[in-house]
Amino acid sequence: MFIKKNFSLKKFNTFGINVYARYFVEVKSIEDIQKIFDIYPYISKFFLGNGSNILFIKDYYPGIVIKMGMKGKKVIKENDDEAIVQAYAGENWDEFVNWTIKKGFSGLENLSFIPGTVGAAPIQNIGAYGTEVKDTLIKVQAYEIDNRKIREFTRKECQLTYRYSCFKHPYYRNKFLILSVFFILRKKYKQLNTSYVEIQKELENINVKTPTINDLIQAIFNIRQKKLPNPKKIGNAGSFFTNPIIGVLDFKKLKYQYPDITGYSISNQKIKLSANSLIENIGWKGKKIGNVGIYEKKPIILVNYGKASGMEIYSFSEKIMKNIKKKFGILLSREVNVIP
Repeated sequence: MFIKKNFSLKKFNTFGINVYARYFVEVKSIEDIQKIFDIYPYISKFFLGNGSNILFIKDYYPGIVIKMGMKGKKVIKENDDEAIVQAYAGENWDEFVNWTIKKGFSGLENLSFIPGTVGAAPIQNIGAYGTEVKDTLIKVQAYEIDNRKIREFTRKECQLTYRYSCFKHPYYRNKFLILSVFFILRKKYKQLNTSYVEIQKELENINVKTPTINDLIQAIFNIRQKKLPNPKKIGNAGSFFTNPIIGVLDFKKLKYQYPDITGYSISNQKIKLSANSLIENIGWKGKKIGNVGIYEKKPIILVNYGKASGMEIYSFSEKIMKNIKKKFGILLSREVNVIP
């Protein structure tokens, strides 16, 4: 374990913002974590995965940035139908998903190609193409910072809902460090989730009527290539905003006023609005201010066109949120984790 001073985090956040940390360290064991808290008991700490869902709004972090480097994945137990697997927090998420598929397990395939780490997945309850982490998660193993103990959270205790978990609640935030995650996966591919409209269209495009798991993964890869910018080429953190959830009657009223607004039912009473369609409706699709802009193929994504600061990106997002609030009366929320 080597602690670095005045360390640039430009390569450790996908927006490519050149923010500096007073201290930086990568931890690879519980012992490393405990040493850090012994050495720096009082200064602020930020736990970093792959930096794919964060926005630093200042150019200097005065505490210590702790990169989670604990890795490992294994099958805990299995039978003819199911397998329970454990993955440590520092594992690359997409590599872990690919590992489960090669093992002959299914349940995470719709979450292929999502950047980030296993440890970050339950915090955000990441989801894509009709699947969320909560669908297969069994429990989370976390380090309780104040008590220096390992604690387990069941799926129910994690309170997983749309892009939310208990770890995002102010009471839990910065009090727990996720160490590993347990999933229960199927051992047969008969239940592939191809219900998502974009997947169905892409399967048609590649002339597949009875998809295998590899066909499904190829379709997802094609969709993401067409619509999502590569952060290695243009700075971004994927979807910057979450899709607002409103009542059915409110949606009908909104749709009557603005026919181009889209959404889909998530229950008998609730509709998930498309944040993309809201941003398009206020005329901001492809808009650019200085070095910050909206990705033209997917308005929910904000991009750093060059040397934008975190505050520039944050201010840009504020303008979008105010415009949408003014026109539709809807509060748009950030999916990206803002680091003050």
